[in-house]
Amino acid sequence: MKIAINLIATNKYLYFLKEIIHSIDKHFFPESDVSVIVHTNLEIPENIGDYSRLKLIKNTIAHEPWPFTTLRRFDYFLRAKDLLDLNDYCFYIDVDSLFIRDMNENLLPPGGIIGTIHPGLYFGNGTPDRNPESKAFITHGSNNRYFCGGFFGGSSEAFIKMSEIIKSNIEDDLSRGVMAIWHDESHLNRYLYDNPPGLTLEHPFAIAEDAGFPNESTRIVFIDKSTRGGHDFFRTS
Repeated sequence: MKIAINLIATNKYLYFLKEIIHSIDKHFFPESDVSVIVHTNLEIPENIGDYSRLKLIKNTIAHEPWPFTTLRRFDYFLRAKDLLDLNDYCFYIDVDSLFIRDMNENLLPPGGIIGTIHPGLYFGNGTPDRNPESKAFITHGSNNRYFCGGFFGGSSEAFIKMSEIIKSNIEDDLSRGVMAIWHDESHLNRYLYDNPPGLTLEHPFAIAEDAGFPNESTRIVFIDKSTRGGHDFFRTS
């Protein structure tokens, strides 16, 4: 089994790289060969660690002002499409996250995308984009679940197809001066509304460090950046 996981770490976000890679080595499909694709404008630090199971690959991107570094993530993935194609499954996780328990093969459905319910919006419809001018629009009254943009994946074929569609939708929005309310996460939610996931990872599979308690089903913790400088600190140059 060959699995790729994508990380985006430009500028100050490189701070989180060592911890997330250590947790990937320890918990992310430990029986599989894993390629860690780091999308960054900087060099991967030499002290990142020596992990014989992991293959670290740099995909050079530019640092862009907020929110474009997150909004363009599907474009970044597609710039490494040849690398993604070499794997059976592809994933993305926020670099400011940690795996805390093992991921295993029962989390690999035969088809479709794996979506993760948002740790703070696991009841009701969440906060999808309600602007009908956006390609991320989901109308009021829709029976949607709300997925987080912090962790998702699927077969390489499904991951690449999703990335191509979402990239096109975002570019269409931008060409008309439209920005979805939660950027790429809004577009991910519209895609998963139109194309229901092959597997939905229910709360508390992923929790926020500052607003949740892990149990035996928790695999991911999203780090509380407010204790490490705050969102604005990491988003600025």
